Amino acid sequence: MKKILLASSAIVAAAAVSAPAFAEDGAINFNVFTQFHASSTDSDNNSVATNNGHDFNTNSEIKVSASNTADNGLKYGLVIELETDQSATNNVDENYIWLESDFGRVELGDQDGAANNLFVGGADVGLTYGMIDNPTGSSVTGAGADTAADVSDTGDSTKITYYTPSFNGFKAAVSYAPDSSEGNGVAVSVTDLRMEQAVEAGLNYSGTFNDFTLDVGAAGVFADSNGSALGAGVDSDDNQFWGAGVGFNVGYAGFKVGAGYTYEDGDKVFDNQNSVDAGISYTTGPWLFAVAGVWSETELNGSSEIENQAISAGVQYEVAPGLAVYGSAITGDYEGGSGDFTSAQTGVLVSF
Repeated sequence: MKKILLASSAIVAAAAVSAPAFAEDGAINFNVFTQFHASSTDSDNNSVATNNGHDFNTNSEIKVSASNTADNGLKYGLVIELETDQSATNNVDENYIWLESDFGRVELGDQDGAANNLFVGGADVGLTYGMIDNPTGSSVTGAGADTAADVSDTGDSTKITYYTPSFNGFKAAVSYAPDSSEGNGVAVSVTDLRMEQAVEAGLNYSGTFNDFTLDVGAAGVFADSNGSALGAGVDSDDNQFWGAGVGFNVGYAGFKVGAGYTYEDGDKVFDNQNSVDAGISYTTGPWLFAVAGVWSETELNGSSEIENQAISAGVQYEVAPGLAVYGSAITGDYEGGSGDFTSAQTGVLVSF
């Protein structure tokens, strides 16, 4: 049920391989990546585009960024991420302006908000592709319940986000989106059937203790929303969605362990949803190994329930800077999507 507040959201590419940092003030910087995925999926449910069998696909993006510093010390910049796959119809992923000073950072535009950027959970321990929460490259679907502990948020809808400076490892943020429109789109109807007046909040702590690293994140979201489930003409402010979650990652000697929990209440759309995920990874030299699992259950308004559960494992090898190969497998039961399924995939990741 991830991202129920939006009809769709772009797939987020993880930092699978290292990318260069920002260049000097005034320079326009380009970062690019292309990924090739090969997958084979077997599932019970053929009616939701699970496409039993094998397939190839790509995931590609060009990121343009620039920054500068004013005479008074104010830092400012922009980021534009362009989707470049042939089938992409929404050709811009994220597009925003940022302003930063000693008082914090403000982001204006189409970008993930406070809840997404400050929350951590079991899906964040390392390897991403073909694992829980990211079926990129496969046909696995998990509608009806979550595929990771992840509070549904406003995705890349146009918003304003404020981040506090970091105080002894603590950072907080708040986001506001008036509706689910993105880019140059402006809501033209009285009622936005997906989401209105959405507020996100996040709190994160990141620190190091001797040889241990600790990252703890909490997030909350509130919005007038019907998730398009109540039908046309039903005002979103007749239905309130809210969700909250907390999670952590702990690292030591190449190992990273993480877990997350989220709770969501959909008012008239669904009664409640509970999700838990956990993961462990180990990095040694160019190798990364990871295992992660998820359980999520949605109680609908009535007596029915939808349950998702899965476990995944994978390995990634960095051949050279900017070049990595991976292999992963996931198996489980997504009652609202693929049903009982098993999927294996492999791929090549290139970034500069």
